[in-house]
Amino acid sequence: MAFLGSSPDTACIMKKIQAALLIVVILLGVACAQQGSSASDKAAKLVPPATGKINVAFILTEGSVMIDFAGPWETFQDVMVPMRGPKMDDQHVFHLYTVSDNKNPIHASSGMQIIPDYTFEDAPQPMIVVIPAQMGDSPKMLEWIRKTSARGNVVMSVCNGAFNLAETGLLDGHPATSYHTSYQTFQHRFPKVQVERGRRWVQSTPTIFTAGGLSSGIDLALHIVELYYGRDIAQETARTMEYEGQGWKRDGSAIANQRRPAAATNPSDQYKTGVLGNWQGKIVTKDRNHNIAVHIWPRKDGTLSGTLDSLDEEVNGIELNLVALTANKLRFSLRSLEGTYEARLNRSNSAISGTWKQNGKSLPLVLERINQ
Repeated sequence: MAFLGSSPDTACIMKKIQAALLIVVILLGVACAQQGSSASDKAAKLVPPATGKINVAFILTEGSVMIDFAGPWETFQDVMVPMRGPKMDDQHVFHLYTVSDNKNPIHASSGMQIIPDYTFEDAPQPMIVVIPAQMGDSPKMLEWIRKTSARGNVVMSVCNGAFNLAETGLLDGHPATSYHTSYQTFQHRFPKVQVERGRRWVQSTPTIFTAGGLSSGIDLALHIVELYYGRDIAQETARTMEYEGQGWKRDGSAIANQRRPAAATNPSDQYKTGVLGNWQGKIVTKDRNHNIAVHIWPRKDGTLSGTLDSLDEEVNGIELNLVALTANKLRFSLRSLEGTYEARLNRSNSAISGTWKQNGKSLPLVLERINQ
């Protein structure tokens, strides 16, 4: 489930509370995601400068997600190319620095205070730009990203840094990815972008890349290292980091975050009578249809239990609370959402029709029985 009704970075840093925002986002009418097209062709090898270092600029603003920039930072800083010279400084081929609107201290997602090295006005010309998930999205930032990209430099986003990158228009008409719970919101906000799901990273253009969430940025950074200096150097960098991920060696198609699909085994699968069993429906707003599945089964003590899945955003198993059936009237709540569903089971036990209520708002929800 994408739960980005607030800011793009929250999906990366507040994973534990994302489920509590599902219906809130539904009531706000966030548009439905569409399946993106296939990934772009494999990137051509990047050419490093004959002398000097490759400047890597990390754009940081308030709320920058720590692992989104720290993972690639560690990756690039650990690269060593022995043939570049006998001195350690010669062999470290990347020069890293931070850039922001100003040099005022910013706080990363964990609260760490960081003072940017440069502003967008005085930063050295980069060859690589890294955009982590963050709260800032200033016109200066967007224009600086456009200018650096126009000069043929590599631009890579990590997690919901893809939202910032997409704001520049550079992803329009191209495939891209983001954090796995953000696909739906990302597609709604940027309908011209071809959102690809379940990817560690995606090559959008010959020099623009987007990574999935969190540790996916390490895979993408290693992939960039390989494009510059080859597989052996990238492998040695991974070994230096004791990083065992293999997603950087492939085309980015490794699953970013394995989640149980809605069709996986549920305790409800064996039931097909009354309200017991598996149900599927959609909450309809003026902007979209949000597809959900509900699973209900009996406990040993005779009471009812159940879960809810968001089919669009791949978050499953949200616990239902206080599931009760009186005659043909079904009622349950989702405590974390402070919402309730009240409905009636039809005579053929094939559909449940009712209303979801939350925060003073109501939306119709009809559930139809499915086999699994």
